[in-house]
Amino acid sequence: MLYKKERPAILMLQDGRYFQGIGFGATREVEGEIVFTTITGAGYNETLTDPSYHGQIVVMTHPLVGNYGVPPWEKDKYGIQKYFESSSIKLKGFVVNECCKNPSHFKSVKSLNEFLLEEDIPGIEWIDTRAVTKILRDEGVQLGLLAIYHPGEKPNIDELREKAKKVKDPNLRDLASEVSTKLITIFRPKEPIGRVVVIDMGVKNNILRQLVKRKLEVMLVPYNYSYKKIMELNPTGVFISNGPGDPSICINAIEVAKNLIENNIPTMGICLGNQILAIAAGGSSYKLKYGHRGGNKTVINPKNKRCYITSQNHGFCVRDFEKGGFVEFLKNIDDQSNEGLIHTTKPIFAVQFHPEASPGPLDSLYLFDMFLHYMELG
Repeated sequence: MLYKKERPAILMLQDGRYFQGIGFGATREVEGEIVFTTITGAGYNETLTDPSYHGQIVVMTHPLVGNYGVPPWEKDKYGIQKYFESSSIKLKGFVVNECCKNPSHFKSVKSLNEFLLEEDIPGIEWIDTRAVTKILRDEGVQLGLLAIYHPGEKPNIDELREKAKKVKDPNLRDLASEVSTKLITIFRPKEPIGRVVVIDMGVKNNILRQLVKRKLEVMLVPYNYSYKKIMELNPTGVFISNGPGDPSICINAIEVAKNLIENNIPTMGICLGNQILAIAAGGSSYKLKYGHRGGNKTVINPKNKRCYITSQNHGFCVRDFEKGGFVEFLKNIDDQSNEGLIHTTKPIFAVQFHPEASPGPLDSLYLFDMFLHYMELG
């Protein structure tokens, strides 16, 4: 019933171009970085709750979104959310071509519209998402705003244009600090074989699940936890998680990574964790034109020419880390950017993509077993 009361909606780019559609979810105005993902229509619940999208307005290239509804907030036997990547929606706004009004799935307890409404997140549909995506691909990601109005209200385009000009880049903030845990959280399997301290830069739930499934006790600690405090937890290994924003801002995590490298601590990183390790090794980060976001991104091992289909969500990349003793062991086939680094003599490696998938292919789950091997546990 809420959905059928049509609400005017505007997606305004910072350069003044705009798209008019129909609103769903919350009736409000938000601003952020506008990005697109090529993940299919079967991954929207994970996309919505992925902390790496914090500060962003996300455009789905898949034409129909929401057809299987939204499942309940259930936890698995380890106490980790089953169907979501965090405990709330993390993106700022949601842009789709069509939002399904009548979902059908035996696990569904609500529609996509109801989910966004509960979480106070605005969405827009019936706009040309292909046209938006082409702009972002050709010109790069843009800042902008998404405004949803009450039925009968008329958007003031001139006013929105002026507001859009003043939108601040969320990447100037320490976004990881805004999504990281505040307290230590422990996930313990039966008869653990080791302990991993996970530095929470915006970790996805399925990363935690993949670690606990391998009989690792996981201690999730805040983004600003010091190296000394981490070592006091007596870890078998340390994991630096994915997360949102510019890696160069993550000063504490970079300092921790430097100590992990110096002291030969078995370490694995994913996404932002890959960037943090690279910077700690003396490398640098740079922003990609429109990022890598989707579930079908191909990476290659340049040494053995083996390819993997991966799930990705990042807007920054790294280079020049070789001076710190690392080498590139995976790279992106499309643009040759870095997709993984590994130390030549120490038990430390990281990947730029998401081997835990969720959603996405499972080609790279072996990397978690590789981490076990580095910790001398498998």
